[in-house]
Amino acid sequence: MRISRSLIGITAGLIFSNSLAMAQVFPPRQPQPTPAPVPVPTQPAMPSVGGAPGTLTKSTPFAVIIGDPTKAFIQIGNMRSPLDTNFALGRGLAGRIALDKYTHELGSGQKAYIHLTGVSNPPIVTTEGAELRYQFVIPTLQFKTYYKDYSGEGDSALGDLVAEKVLVDLFVLPTLDQRRFPTFHSIRIAVTGSVKEAEKCTYFFDIIFPVNICKAASNYFNQIQPALENGIREVLLQPQTRAQFEQQIYQFVRADLLSKAGINPMSPAQVEILQAEFRGTDYVVNYVPR
Repeated sequence: MRISRSLIGITAGLIFSNSLAMAQVFPPRQPQPTPAPVPVPTQPAMPSVGGAPGTLTKSTPFAVIIGDPTKAFIQIGNMRSPLDTNFALGRGLAGRIALDKYTHELGSGQKAYIHLTGVSNPPIVTTEGAELRYQFVIPTLQFKTYYKDYSGEGDSALGDLVAEKVLVDLFVLPTLDQRRFPTFHSIRIAVTGSVKEAEKCTYFFDIIFPVNICKAASNYFNQIQPALENGIREVLLQPQTRAQFEQQIYQFVRADLLSKAGINPMSPAQVEILQAEFRGTDYVVNYVPR
């Protein structure tokens, strides 16, 4: 069977045109720009005072700030003067208390007198929660007795008595002053003990006028306890006492903080308190030397 040449040419042209159409290459699409992420606003972090550049941190027990406890004492006495009773707790915390002698009236018109003498050991210092506790122990508190007058005869007419291991408990609650330096907020005091019974308590004068010296000394001691508590507290809470204490504390803390920073405390440099608080009875401060 013969096929015409014209038909063959047409067919070949169609095949060639279709091949060109299939081989046509289109340019690639341009990539679409990716949208930039929208920043999410965040809460700015609070600055850390302790971590600020140039900031120093110091922690000091309040007992160290108050002063050397081995030099603290309570002395009770009214033999020579009502102001023989005095005490010292620390920097600027010292004073005198007026304790009157005890006078016992006898039915015969005569009088018996009782005086006190005794001094404490250095206190045992401990922490009780947020308070600093000073435990003063007076090993022997002597009750010195006289009858009629202060002669040798009057001294020997009555027996003396003692109260052993009298305890004076003093609690100090620390706080911060307006400059964020340490001071104290309040004072609590308690005096405990009892008069030891003597071998002889009752003495007779002019035959029918007895004196029970043991009972008289116990009554006196019951009067002395609140007098000591209130007297020491009143002295410590006086504005003048607080002002002296805070001035000495300021000088001590400033010198201590400058020394930690390697600065001579005798220089005119000062410290700027950035943050301060009491953790228990420890004074914790963040500061910058200036």
